[in-house]
Amino acid sequence: MIPTDFRLKMQTMYGDAGDDWITVTEELMESLKNRLQLTYGDPFSLSYNFVIPVQIGCERDAVLKIGYPNSDFSNEFHALQDFQGKGMVKMLDFNKEEGWILLDRLMPGSSLLSINDEKEVLSVFSHTAKRLWHKPVSNHTYPTVQSWSKGIGRLRERFNGGTGPIPHELVAKAEVLYPELLSSSTDLYLLHGDLHHGNILYSDSSGWTAIDPKGLLGEREYDCIQFMLNEWEKWDTPIELLRYRTGTLASLLSLSYERLISYGFCHAVLSACWSVESDLDGWKTGVSLAGMFEELLEK
Repeated sequence: MIPTDFRLKMQTMYGDAGDDWITVTEELMESLKNRLQLTYGDPFSLSYNFVIPVQIGCERDAVLKIGYPNSDFSNEFHALQDFQGKGMVKMLDFNKEEGWILLDRLMPGSSLLSINDEKEVLSVFSHTAKRLWHKPVSNHTYPTVQSWSKGIGRLRERFNGGTGPIPHELVAKAEVLYPELLSSSTDLYLLHGDLHHGNILYSDSSGWTAIDPKGLLGEREYDCIQFMLNEWEKWDTPIELLRYRTGTLASLLSLSYERLISYGFCHAVLSACWSVESDLDGWKTGVSLAGMFEELLEK
């Protein structure tokens, strides 16, 4: 039931521990099948967790997520609890020790990618974000924007003080701007951390709803950035799309236009650093976006 390509990915990432986790996951699925009366469908397209649609008994559709035991899965688990289903998919059952979560299945489950009108997309995003954002209520230690920003320092370490394929001037500017933004942050919220088009789905029962939270502490402006960095290639003049998105989100969500642009620049550079760290060529996209945000900063 676990696809071969997912097995290979876990083996590549975690070695023998990945092999062991696959074995444990197969045994856990058989156990859950009997304990919870689950009928399994075909797995969804998988990234770093095993996610599969299920039916509970003969009554309810749900989604089973089994995560590799690391901080990312722990953060997601606590974020799902902390958001309490407000703008976020609901947890139906869970066992943190065994590493699984049973989630409500959002039907029909079409994502924000299904809407072509940018004005409507921004309206849906803003409504979903408003429902989500709140002060954290648990004592869980979530990652912070500041801890994420250290990815730029790791790039310097990797290249002995250099910046590798990423232009030095972009990295140097982010190294100055990030601390300025963080030192002047005044109102921190529990953020989704990866709130983009593909992580906002439509449900007949609950409307537009977020899935797959990372759990991040920071200013609300920061939770708009991943959305702003996505789905821009189809525009003939992407910088005008970024300008439009920034202005519209600032208005709809009562956010700072300047901080949105500044965080956009910093996160685009950080995203490029993460890609280099993972030996991926996505850093080129990060550099392109950073350049556009830099242009907006200068105007």
